[in-house]
Amino acid sequence: MHQHVSRALCRGQNYLSQSSIYRTTVIPSSNLPTCRFASWSQSSRSLTTTAANKPARSYTPVSHAPTPPPTKSLEDLAGASYIVRRTPSIQLPVYRRFASGGNRQVVLIKKVDGDRKKLLDDLVETLGVSKQDIRLNPTTQHIELKGDYYEKTKSWLLERGF
Repeated sequence: MHQHVSRALCRGQNYLSQSSIYRTTVIPSSNLPTCRFASWSQSSRSLTTTAANKPARSYTPVSHAPTPPPTKSLEDLAGASYIVRRTPSIQLPVYRRFASGGNRQVVLIKKVDGDRKKLLDDLVETLGVSKQDIRLNPTTQHIELKGDYYEKTKSWLLERGF
């Protein structure tokens, strides 16, 4: 019976008129409180209600400019010593990873086919990354850049036609 009372308080006054248990019992529906949350306290055997009236959050969507399509065809890229393939959603496979509580930033370049060492050397020359801050992960074969090189890396790959 207690289960039906808490459901009636949360679902509203129409629940009592639909429930088969309360058809024989006369409960004036105007005296029933309405609540959002109801819970039974085991020690006092009384129904406690809490209203959660929090203001609605307003979210502003983050809009990024779409990544332009590759400027070179597959035939043009076939002669290159390395290729950075796009993701299935036609985005560049450049990712930003934060470490140490957000104090350290690592940029990952995935989906590299061909001579990865040559790509490392080209990134060192053009982006100004020191040799100590760039490495090839031996397990995943991803290129990792220490520091905030995310936008520079994406724009460099777009300039190269990937």
